[in-house]
Amino acid sequence: MPVIVEPPDWPLWLGETEGDAASRLHPAAEDTLRVWPVSTRVNRPANNDADLLAPLPPA
Repeated sequence: MPVIVEPPDWPLWLGETEGDAASRLHPAAEDTLRVWPVSTRVNRPANNDADLLAPLPPA
């Protein structure tokens, strides 16, 4: 799971302000991340084009 740090928490996370950075670890808001199936072409480094980001049609 990626760590998503909200902009107001950046100074704390980067150690620029005092506090417990681990206290900011919580699940991301529902609208923060999006998930969709992509082609298996993503698994090959030789494939490097914008079509890799295109969602697959519904199965």
